[in-house]
Amino acid sequence: MAGIGSFNGTEKMEDVSLGKTPSQKVVLLHGTLDVWIFEAKDLPNMDMLSERFRQCFTLFSSCRVQFQKKSTQQQRHHKIITSDPYVSVHVAGATVAQTRIIPNSQDPLWNEHFTIHLAHFAGKVEFAVKDNDVLGAELIGTVAIPAERVLSGEKVEDWYPVLNSYGKPPKPDSALRLSFQFYPAQTDPLYKDGLGAGPDYSGVPHTYFPLQKGGMVSLYQDAHVTDHLLPKIQLDGGKEFEHGKCWEEICHAILEAHHLVYITGWSIYHRVKLVREPTKPLPEGGLLNLGDLLKYKSQEGVRVLLLVWDDKTSHDTLILKTGGVMQTHDEETKRFFKHSSVHCVLSPRYGSSKLSWFKQRVVGSLYTHHQKSVIVDSQGPGNNRKLTAFIGGLDLCDGRYDTSEHRLFR
Repeated sequence: MAGIGSFNGTEKMEDVSLGKTPSQKVVLLHGTLDVWIFEAKDLPNMDMLSERFRQCFTLFSSCRVQFQKKSTQQQRHHKIITSDPYVSVHVAGATVAQTRIIPNSQDPLWNEHFTIHLAHFAGKVEFAVKDNDVLGAELIGTVAIPAERVLSGEKVEDWYPVLNSYGKPPKPDSALRLSFQFYPAQTDPLYKDGLGAGPDYSGVPHTYFPLQKGGMVSLYQDAHVTDHLLPKIQLDGGKEFEHGKCWEEICHAILEAHHLVYITGWSIYHRVKLVREPTKPLPEGGLLNLGDLLKYKSQEGVRVLLLVWDDKTSHDTLILKTGGVMQTHDEETKRFFKHSSVHCVLSPRYGSSKLSWFKQRVVGSLYTHHQKSVIVDSQGPGNNRKLTAFIGGLDLCDGRYDTSEHRLFR
């Protein structure tokens, strides 16, 4: 390990000459960057107005009688308002990691670890120290590590000076302690031979569920594909790719579910008809629209859950009824399932707690949930059941029944 040390204001920090380099060599960072962001020291108070109040408060307190002095100092200590710092990591203009916010601290302690997957052409890796405010964030300063040094793979832990946009420290001893080490993809046993290669392959790391064997992936061109209309696609071994009928297969999968049907969507419209050009016989209930189909399955005892984005511009109350800017039918769909055994939940988009209050409101109003999935239990080997998931860009709503002829809104 190189460059391990501490800093107390008199010891020398590593000088990486960050703000003074006019240009830095751009290299390809393709691999995994392991980062620890430990702490910062002696950051400035970015809230100048609160600092003025603090100074006035200090002057007023000095006039107190001596026997009240200790109590007053303790109260003053708790009332001081200062920076709310956090650190974001930037590579080639992209934010790839961010710490939590430490409120009211000029010596914040994070101790946060990040595993960052990179495939970026970059001249540097930047660690931006920011002060969180109600209306956004104010830059305190940055630490920029040349990409060439990161690419070397050397493990480094040290204190680095925090420099403002002029290349000067906001305070003489402002510093950030971090460590980093880069692991190139071509030397990583997980990726160097390709995904899934080798008997010891354990799957993508840090995922919630472990790697399972025996899975299968089917690709779809559109919601529906007419037979013999698209060009043939040759596969290895002399085989030919067979186009599936996405919505028709979703309908069959729902009808054949025994235990669960879980659907998430930007929009789920209960009036949508999944099968419009059947290519094989449908079981009972197959000609129902989506809403009635889901009610039908729930009455069979299947657990049917819907998670739909809540458009905050749509309303369904006694005094206000609006379809919303995006016309997702969220309130209408919720009302359709209200007195049924189908559980339909509208979920608004919540901004990260790492954002300011104002940005959280912006995210909640202007941004959406975009998950799109249909998960059902299906027949597995023998008498076993397995999970089948349809995932991707097809919401089960109006304007999504696309074909290879692109006959939308039919």
